[in-house]
Amino acid sequence: MDIITSNMETASETAPALREMVNSVTNRLQNQNSRQSYRSALEKFLAWYSAAGHAALDAAAVREYLLYLENSGKARGTIATTLSVLRQLFKDLRRLGTINEKTYQDLLEIRFRRPRGQRLHTWLTLAEVQELLQDLPRDRIHDVRDRAILALLAGCGLRRFELCGLRLEQLQEAQGRPVIADIHGKGDRQRTVAVPAWAGKCLEGWLAASTELRPGAFIFFSIRRNGTPGSARITPQGVRDIVARRSRDILGKQVLPHDLRRTYAQLAYKAGADLRQVQLSLGHSSIRTTEIYLGLDQDFANAPGDLLEISLVTHPLQHGARVHLIA
Repeated sequence: MDIITSNMETASETAPALREMVNSVTNRLQNQNSRQSYRSALEKFLAWYSAAGHAALDAAAVREYLLYLENSGKARGTIATTLSVLRQLFKDLRRLGTINEKTYQDLLEIRFRRPRGQRLHTWLTLAEVQELLQDLPRDRIHDVRDRAILALLAGCGLRRFELCGLRLEQLQEAQGRPVIADIHGKGDRQRTVAVPAWAGKCLEGWLAASTELRPGAFIFFSIRRNGTPGSARITPQGVRDIVARRSRDILGKQVLPHDLRRTYAQLAYKAGADLRQVQLSLGHSSIRTTEIYLGLDQDFANAPGDLLEISLVTHPLQHGARVHLIA
């Protein structure tokens, strides 16, 4: 039966079949983080779809869901990713004969792209980073851990999944200073980043407080309400929740882990760090990616050529010649 074009089945009837498709889509992905992201996006859509009570799953339902996300304040990048995931779901449904070609083509016509040149990113000022770390409470073991997490995200530019995977033996020294070595980033690329002194102090506080750490153990783990260690390392979602909650409580605005990574890049570059060094620290394969990441655009008000102080002796034009500059 065509669960979409028949217009006969209710959302409650189609949802179980769609959940089977979710497993089909996500299980084929090789990258674990991609699997989690895709599954999360699809599950959220299915929850909305079931609650909305649509008689058919079609392009109109997808458009309504995207509008719902936009009205809920979701970032445009998140909405664009959701549309990409739903296209893959519809592609699988078409391949299995569950939907017809027209339904699939209708979905492909949906466009939801981030406007070119629009900056939707957030980063903190140096004063805000200091406020976030300084004003974080110091009463519980959770506070000590969370301060170290915030410090490493803002001070080392780590991605949240990189932070979750940190082990004790990665804390090393290079060129006479503490570093985090063998960080496994995107594309399984490895890098080493220096730990600034202020972030190192926050990390040392956590290492001193977490007596359960042993060689080979993950540095950051879950903590129960009573302050005892949990049974698993902290998850990327757990890191997101920590950063969002702490920033709301202290700064009065929500900041996410990638905003702190972006903060690291912005503050380092504006303080005079070499663009190439910023690229290496972030683990970008291309320096162009770093330029886009930093929002570096051509600045015609301060053009590089203006820095060249060259004095020329000018001569009057001969025979009434005119030079017209292009307006």
